[in-house]
Amino acid sequence: MITISAIIPTRNRYASLLRTLRSLASQTELPDEVIIVDSSDIPLNENALTASFPSLRITYMRSRASVCVQRNAGIQKASGSHIFLCDDDLEFPSHYVSTIKSMIGTDPSLNILTGSCNERNKDGNWEYEYPLKSIGQLCWRFFFQQSIWCNVNKLRVGTFTRFFLRPVFLFYSRKKNTYSLAGWPLVTHFEQPMYKTAFYGLGASVIKKDWLLSNPFDESLGPHGIGDHYGLALHFPEFPAIHVITDLPAYHHKEKDNRLSEADAFYQRGLALHYFLRSNAKFKLVNRIFFIWSLMGHWIAFFLKGNLSYCRSINRLILNVVVGRNPYLRGGE
Repeated sequence: MITISAIIPTRNRYASLLRTLRSLASQTELPDEVIIVDSSDIPLNENALTASFPSLRITYMRSRASVCVQRNAGIQKASGSHIFLCDDDLEFPSHYVSTIKSMIGTDPSLNILTGSCNERNKDGNWEYEYPLKSIGQLCWRFFFQQSIWCNVNKLRVGTFTRFFLRPVFLFYSRKKNTYSLAGWPLVTHFEQPMYKTAFYGLGASVIKKDWLLSNPFDESLGPHGIGDHYGLALHFPEFPAIHVITDLPAYHHKEKDNRLSEADAFYQRGLALHYFLRSNAKFKLVNRIFFIWSLMGHWIAFFLKGNLSYCRSINRLILNVVVGRNPYLRGGE
């Protein structure tokens, strides 16, 4: 029997949390329990939450401020066979839980299943890809082995250009949805109705509880948990293991409260990736060399755009990596 425990880590985002809870309460098939793991400066009112959402079976917990710690605590508390990792700034269509539960029931080998994470683009429209603007951008990402999060086959390329760039397209065809030589995630093939990938944001995923108990979130990471999905995905019994339902959206509002600046988030993400490049046997010295090379490419691109805050973050990141001062490698000091 499939039972689903939703785990929601939250901190100082009451209005956003309420939106997420309203979304869960509107599901055609409710999660069996909702565990809120709170690290807000002022504790939430448990009685008010349960009274506001009588259809949800809510359990309230307090925790220190660390997304990884909060998630692990909620998973330990959960009684369900599957864990619904649910970020507190997400919103779901009413059939989200029922669709995932039905698919797992039909195919028990789907140990990790998630909808497609949608974010608003500059025009305010929801999208689940980050399209490349040109073939030149594709070549830049390839040359510096940076992340790509779009279907490369959708790029409009002339016959001659495609022939000339055949090694580039062949590289991504072979790599598919895994990682670049520098370790950055690649999601380049969005098959319908579902595709498999090594890395994906897991904030809207349903995962077999036994897997999470055997492979908990790495609590060495920073309090915002940036990069936590790297470590989790690398230790899953299967690789790649994450199944994404292309047409099942999860709307990520990217709540501004308790969110790092983009430059600081890039720094934290880089530290996390370097940490896993050093600590996981899937990666070798060549990957760490390409990682530094990729940072140089990022620095040049941000400098040309005038994004000096990113350049400063990359300077700091390269310094910590080169001199061996990555705090995550020292237990998060």
